[in-house]
Amino acid sequence: MGFSAADVERYAYCPLSWALADGGVDPRSEPLLQGERAHDEKGKTIARWRGVLENHYEALRLSLYLALTAASAMTLAIEAFVLDFTGPYHWILIVMSLTWLFTALAFLLRAMRMEERANDIVQANGLVPGELAYSDLDRPGDTLRSEKYNLSGKPDYIVRRGDHYIPVEVKTGRTPDEPHESHLMQLGVYCLLVEENYGSRPATGVLQYPEKTFEVPFTDDYRDKVLKMTLQMRMAKMTGEVHRNHDRRGKCQGCSRRAMCPERIA
Repeated sequence: MGFSAADVERYAYCPLSWALADGGVDPRSEPLLQGERAHDEKGKTIARWRGVLENHYEALRLSLYLALTAASAMTLAIEAFVLDFTGPYHWILIVMSLTWLFTALAFLLRAMRMEERANDIVQANGLVPGELAYSDLDRPGDTLRSEKYNLSGKPDYIVRRGDHYIPVEVKTGRTPDEPHESHLMQLGVYCLLVEENYGSRPATGVLQYPEKTFEVPFTDDYRDKVLKMTLQMRMAKMTGEVHRNHDRRGKCQGCSRRAMCPERIA
């Protein structure tokens, strides 16, 4: 009995809304459409970031290859100079070596410019800095799966900082003072998926709202809370006993499955 990160987010928001979604009730909400459009715009930004980073890495690779070739040519030139002082071979090799070296420097400068441009894109658009390791925003990403916990999901994107991979979830709409519980549970699932798929437990996960970014430490207590919720979901799935978990009129009115909910608040 597997669950996706979106399932966990819906259950944390309201178990009854999750059960309705599991039963095939489609969401009906203008904010959801607005959220999709906002994700599309973020995806375009990620695509620009990815393109600049790819140019950066390609320029670095070419610079390295040309520098190594220049070093090899210079080594041969020195050998030719020692073995045949009067011959032209060492001068030809020296010229070739210098040509490759200056070309390597040109590609290195290009790589540096691309790195600066990538940093500008990150800062201007509020992206999480780091090496882009995964994205489901600008192109369909592979579904990450946990065999250990029977979970799955697609983070919006993942950045790498040193040996750590950090999942990032982009949220639209109103920016809260503190992250919503349902969003934290979804992010916790992504942290579990990153740990199993990348072989390194993330120190943090990130929730990005329009006006604020929350970097959430992935502690043992946080991890246990996520796993406890997935256990509750499995129990609910087996027993069929699911009810609304709140008495908030505003939350109920904002639910995208309100029209079909048998426990909706009038």
